[in-house]
Amino acid sequence: MAVSRATVGGVTRRHRALVALLAVVLVGGCGTEGGDDYVRPATTASAGDGPASPPGPDDTGVPPGTVLEPSGDLDVTEDGAVVDGLDITGCVVVRADDVTIQNTRIRCADPDTANVVQVADGATGLLVQDTEIDGMGTADIGVGWSDYTLRRVEVHRTNDGARLGDDVLIERSWFHDMIRQGELHPDCVQATQGTGITLRGNTFDVPADGSGDLNNAAIMLGSETGKRRLEQVLVVGNWLNGGNYTVNVRQDTHFDDVVFRGNVYGPDSRYGPAQAPAGVVFDGETMSETDQVWAVNEVG
Repeated sequence: MAVSRATVGGVTRRHRALVALLAVVLVGGCGTEGGDDYVRPATTASAGDGPASPPGPDDTGVPPGTVLEPSGDLDVTEDGAVVDGLDITGCVVVRADDVTIQNTRIRCADPDTANVVQVADGATGLLVQDTEIDGMGTADIGVGWSDYTLRRVEVHRTNDGARLGDDVLIERSWFHDMIRQGELHPDCVQATQGTGITLRGNTFDVPADGSGDLNNAAIMLGSETGKRRLEQVLVVGNWLNGGNYTVNVRQDTHFDDVVFRGNVYGPDSRYGPAQAPAGVVFDGETMSETDQVWAVNEVG
């Protein structure tokens, strides 16, 4: 089945109709004509220091040995759909509830939205696991905005790895090699507003690239427009590295209950591990090389 721009569930296609639709939608994949299956190779690289077993190439993304069937862009519209075992050359839009994307590689250089994986307004319960999201050095955002979970996901080669809104959980995932797009500020994750955000046990790494660009931050929180608020944000047990400040919480942020706890910071920031206004809680944060507790640069 050739896939160009598909709607999965309520079936439409930019170029030709989908000739078959599996009951659970794309379990096993939907191939592209003339394409070869991709097999994820085994890796031996290390993710470096940090919390016990920080996520990296060995335990995020598509599991080694998984055979992936070629596919084009997907537009998922059926509640409960499962996308499994695809090698997607293109982007994904999710317009349905309780969709699962797993064991899949998504490489999108030119999304119609800003995102490689777009959670449409009103869609809830997206789970992405054991999947690679690759912006090919040109896409703005890996995934956004609300009501999704990432688990053991590798996100790279986007300007921002993930945009965070309401009800977002990211755990045991690896964000790295953000690539600046024009005048934008690259961050592994960024939120301007949202409630119920948890980042747990991840690697967020933005060290300087070969040009010396430190990007912006591993975690960027800020309410740049109007009275947007951040509430119930928990950042716990992550390995964080790089950026100007590795964690940057803007001084004009409107927030309540924002907590950083037990995170470990690498040495590759320009100015220091973190800056934040008074009231943001930092508890048990340490440096990877010295295991030393440090003081936050307080702003505002």
